[in-house]
Amino acid sequence: MASSPLVGVEITEEIATLRLNRPDNLNAVTLELLADLRDALVDLPEGEIRGLVITGAGDVTCAGMDREIVADPAYDEKYADEINELTAEIYDVLTSRPYPTAVAARGALIGIGFILSLRCDFLVLGEETKLALPEVQFGIAATDTVPYLEAIAGTRATKEIVLTGDPLAPERARHLGIANRVVSNEAAEKAARELVGGIAEHDSDAVRELKSATTVPE
Repeated sequence: MASSPLVGVEITEEIATLRLNRPDNLNAVTLELLADLRDALVDLPEGEIRGLVITGAGDVTCAGMDREIVADPAYDEKYADEINELTAEIYDVLTSRPYPTAVAARGALIGIGFILSLRCDFLVLGEETKLALPEVQFGIAATDTVPYLEAIAGTRATKEIVLTGDPLAPERARHLGIANRVVSNEAAEKAARELVGGIAEHDSDAVRELKSATTVPE
């Protein structure tokens, strides 16, 4: 399948890698990038895929939503509905696919990038990655995120993360269960592929049944 200028698609040994491709902008997310990510996920040939890794080009995986969007006083009127529609489609694909999914993060995983990782099965962090949900600092209440984060990290940790918007150290994220592994920044993508690829070697029906047995917040 073809890549777009904003989302690269590679399929190697039945593992798909989707790569956000705005490195000069730290892979900050625009409406166009969201639409391309949605299309790339929907178009993945399910019968040919046994695992998925999402990452970013360059040194930073995702710096969050583009600042021109989140800092706009008219965010609710101009952007919120379209963002919600696109992200709902993206998250539905990620949570419904029968194969393992992971985010490989280095440099930064902020805002919508962090939220995206909560819908995947696994998160592998580079040891120098900045991890944060700063939406509250822009007056945005990302309430749909809370059940997913709370299911992983617990109520009090979730309140701290979403109400302060402060960065979370990778090792603390691992301790809370948000990250599965913390490795060097350079090794993050390889480690995520190895994790997903190892699971993909198991019987696909067993993997699907075990995934569906885990609790996903409504």
